[in-house]
Formats: sequence, C-alpha cells, structure tokens
Amino acid sequence: METQAYASFKLRADVIDGGLCPLCGGCAAGCPYLGEHNGRIVQLDCCTLPEGSCYSNCPRTPTDLDELSRSVLGEPFSPDDLGIVKGGYLAQATDPETRAAAGGGGVAAALLRFSLEQGAIDAIPGTGLDGEGHEGLRLRNLAASSRSSGAPTPVLMSDAAAVVAHLSAPHRFARVLAAFNSIPKESSAKLGMACLPCQVASLRKRTGNPVGSRVDARNVKLLIAEFCATKRWLEPGEDRQVANKACSFCWDLTGELADISVGSARGQQDWNTVFVRTEAGRRAFEAARKGGALEVKPLPADNLAQEKKASRDKKLRAVRNLTTLTGKQDDLAYLGASPRVVKALQGGV
Repeated sequence: METQAYASFKLRADVIDGGLCPLCGGCAAGCPYLGEHNGRIVQLDCCTLPEGSCYSNCPRTPTDLDELSRSVLGEPFSPDDLGIVKGGYLAQATDPETRAAAGGGGVAAALLRFSLEQGAIDAIPGTGLDGEGHEGLRLRNLAASSRSSGAPTPVLMSDAAAVVAHLSAPHRFARVLAAFNSIPKESSAKLGMACLPCQVASLRKRTGNPVGSRVDARNVKLLIAEFCATKRWLEPGEDRQVANKACSFCWDLTGELADISVGSARGQQDWNTVFVRTEAGRRAFEAARKGGALEVKPLPADNLAQEKKASRDKKLRAVRNLTTLTGKQDDLAYLGASPRVVKALQGGV
C-alpha cells in the first residue's frame, strides 16, 4: 500500500500542505502521530491506518453540508445568510461578575454554568494552563503532553465556579477538542462545550462516524459556538502575531451547526447576540432565562441586518478564495462541487 493511501498522509496532502488547516486541534488532539508546533500541525510518525479519525473528523476534509445539516438540524443546508435560526435575541448574564470576567454579555459562560448547576450537563471540556493546580486530562501523544509550564492544557470542568474563569481566558478554545478527545471512551457523562465554528464542525462530523477509540460525540448535549472572523489566539512560546491564513477559506462566521451561537452585540455594550438553532439549544436558553441566569430582549432589526451582512460577506470571501485555490468555479475544495451548496453559500437557493 502506498503511503498516500494512509489517512495521516492524505490529511497532510489535502489539508495541511494545501493551506486549509484551521488549527482546530481535532486531529492532533486525538492522534498519537500528530502534534501542534509553532502554529502548525506536524506529523510525528507514520500511521498506517487507511481510514482514521484525523481525516474523517477534520472540518477541512470533504464535507457534505446538506447531509451534515440534516443530521444536526433536521434540514438541508440553508441558503439564509445566518443558516437555520429558530430565534434571535440580545442577552446578557445577570451576574455582573460573569459579564466583567467573560467580557461582553457573558452568555456562553452563564449558559454552561447554569446547565452544570442544574444537572443538564455533567462536565465541560475546556482549556486551562499548566501549573494552575487544576486536574488535567491525560493527553494521547507525548509531544502534546510535554508542553512547558504555563502552556494551554485540556481540562474537564465539573465545578461550576471554575467555568467563568476558564471561558474568559484568551486561550479558551486552544485545547477544547484535546479535552474532548482525552475523555475515556467508556464515559457517558453529559457534556457542554463552547467552541469556534471549525471546532463545532469537527464535533458534528463525528456524530456520523464510528465512535472507535473516542468518547461518543453524542454525549455533547449543549454545543455553543462563538462567532469567529479569524482565529488569533496565541500560546506561550508561539510567535504568531498574524491571523491564520487558512481562516480565509472558512465560510462559517457564526457557527451554523451549533445548538446556540453567541457573538458580541453590535453597538450594545455588555450584551451578546444569540442565535438559537436546535431544540437542545432552545431548552438550555429558556431554562437559563427562566432560572434568572440570563436577561433577554428582542434582537433589533438593525443588528440582525448587520449580522446577516457580515455572515454573507464571509461566505462570499470563502467561495472566492476556494475557487481561486481549486481553479474551478464549481469546486469549493472541502465543500465539494454541489451546485446547490455553491448557490447557497452565494446567497442563492
């Protein structure tokens, strides 16, 4: 068998060397043969699996958006600028300390903390720092587990008091998928997570793949996406003051495959824009509102229009950049050549 048939080599050829890798952490966090170094995914050794989770769960390997949307949202991929939305709101955490620590309205932190306190979820995979004294998770490869003191490290939070501190840190997304992948596969704990859109896509792709040696992605009962224009987090020891160029190939500003999407509210200090997308998201949002954890008000029409334009602009840029990459008007690389998806991303039907 030629090495190009191995999943890790395909991932390197199709995604990493092709400039598409968003550094979501889904592959390196779940594989002993892949690691992160200086802002890149690197291959540590040769893996001979012809099919592997590193390739199948990557948000930048071939993805059928219609099929994925049906499995998550019960409908094909939507041509609407914001995707499938069941309700749009302005919201903020009622606890001023949560707002102050998390910035903006603090909605993601408040939602996850309330869900944990009420028993709707049991734990939250997240990111801490080495040397903080918290209980970390066992990583699957040596390169990732031997990071220097002060580097981001995966943690599993079950203490509600720790949630706000972890979700307010600038590195809060850096090891989220590493934390998820480090949970024993036998675990049945109900999980809540806050992720970037590329990380959301990786988790959603897992629901249609065999569980294998990983914890079941269906254990994630509340998946929150935070809006992302470009990933910019820095890790100790990394010289990455510029944006990840691979983000120019991403179509998803708001996390359209999440249960709930949360972003800063334009022109509304200490508030978040919130889009509820699934029944699980609606239940969690309503429970937090009724339980007094969130204050909610209607989303102004001007705010909605601005979010639609920003999302549409990102999709159009991604389509333009992907067609430049492939050299074909109807081929969007990892998104395939479906005419309906191409039109949907361009705001058509």
